[in-house]
Amino acid sequence: MAVRIREESGISIIDIDGKIDINSSEIVEMVGWLVNSGKLNIIMNLENVDIVDYNGLSILTIAYKNILNHKGKLKLLNVPTSVAEMFKVVKLDLIFETYTDEEAAIKSFYESGIEKLHLRRKFQRLDIHMSVKYKMIGDHKKPKVFEAQVLNMSAAGLYIYTKSTLPMNTLLDLEFNIPGSHASLEATGRVSWIADKELQPHAYPGMGVSFTHLTPEKERAIVDFIDKNVTHRADEP
Repeated sequence: MAVRIREESGISIIDIDGKIDINSSEIVEMVGWLVNSGKLNIIMNLENVDIVDYNGLSILTIAYKNILNHKGKLKLLNVPTSVAEMFKVVKLDLIFETYTDEEAAIKSFYESGIEKLHLRRKFQRLDIHMSVKYKMIGDHKKPKVFEAQVLNMSAAGLYIYTKSTLPMNTLLDLEFNIPGSHASLEATGRVSWIADKELQPHAYPGMGVSFTHLTPEKERAIVDFIDKNVTHRADEP
């Protein structure tokens, strides 16, 4: 991973190349140096980022919280589609403000009024309340089955509201009923995020689970249901 800082119109822009993962602590250090230097308006440009894994999400969250604690602002620029979808699964799309145009991102720091989220979604996400059963995949002779509520669903995964969270990267068997369907849908998933109490009080406690395998038929059933039920929100100006 390579990280560079540049200044544009009084805004600090961090250009990141490569993979954001457990070895990306340089991002946290660089953000710390900026805020300690009084540079509190920061853009992270992810245009050349290949992958952000669950450790990388933690890196970005730590950096964001540091900026927030210093009364600063962070915007994300050119977020890759795969990363944007992961943000949606773990509900970080409600936290990070994202842009696809650098000039618009810079201008946003000087706009008055309440900050809005500018989201560019390729895949639709549906806020929903439905039941889900899940259990760990492993060598357990009789793994415990948990029951909880789904708050968020897309073709990429579920956000499960539950006190019974499991460690990140845990593989799960999932079973849930899409409303209006008589048959249960079974899938496998991986815990990709544990809710942060400070950043996500509206969804805490809970965890994001990314689907690791869906048959085309099951994926189509989810996409069709979301297409019929999602509330389309006009992009904020």
